[in-house]
Amino acid sequence: MGKTLVSVLFVFTALVCLQAQDDRAVFKIQPLEAEGTSPEEARLLESLIYSYFSDKSDVIILLPEGGPAGGIPYETDPDYFIKTSLYPEDDACVFELVVSDAYSRELSRQTARYKTTKDIALNMHNIVNAAFEWRDDPAELSGEAPEPPDAELIVPEKLFGLWSGDTGIKLIKILPDGKAFAFFASGVNMMLSYKIENNTLNITQISPNNENFYYPLPLPMAKILVNEAEPMRWEFMLYENENLLRGSRIETTVEFEDYEKIVIRHNSVRKSEWNKLPR
Repeated sequence: MGKTLVSVLFVFTALVCLQAQDDRAVFKIQPLEAEGTSPEEARLLESLIYSYFSDKSDVIILLPEGGPAGGIPYETDPDYFIKTSLYPEDDACVFELVVSDAYSRELSRQTARYKTTKDIALNMHNIVNAAFEWRDDPAELSGEAPEPPDAELIVPEKLFGLWSGDTGIKLIKILPDGKAFAFFASGVNMMLSYKIENNTLNITQISPNNENFYYPLPLPMAKILVNEAEPMRWEFMLYENENLLRGSRIETTVEFEDYEKIVIRHNSVRKSEWNKLPR
């Protein structure tokens, strides 16, 4: 592997208020099994894994003792386990992420092969998102998909205020007259417009693309997206007594290896949820 990873600063904060009645699924991340790499590279990969999994607002993530956040104290048995490993193979690095349930049944396996650990780090977000796709298909787990909850009627006035929960975004402020703002964790703001059609909230980016919208991608890749990316969009329905927007985020993504073999993917879709904050 031999190449030094680009230095990236990640501030990973695990502030979790857990109640006894919390019914979110509990995932325990096991320590990275790293072979043929430096301790610094292994620690950076672990930090990325923990950070991206912790972006999932509908789960609880338990970290191993001594992990980047020191572990989250939570007295319960995990529902699922996340195992990761890194090893050299020929002239490449292979990263593997496996999700299994409490009965050791494998639910998801993601295997990524790249030239360097740097490439794995830069594509970790996509790997983690792919590892969670099995949760979108309950029938695959139980053989029978539960009935989805009925969406509530969207009343524009009930949307006004602050929301949180989307990856890379600290806050979203929805205003009257079809306007909104997204405040990114990277420090920039994005202006949005929205409209309600067929009881679906459609939100669209109207600000010009900015490199900081795509943090933590490296600057060369972010600049490509500034020129190539289509406006981000969200499609939501309303649930849980007007406190939860649930649906999809549609955006342009980039996949690359060692700054080569660049692939731009428009209309990439992933799950998204916004939770309304108290006034």
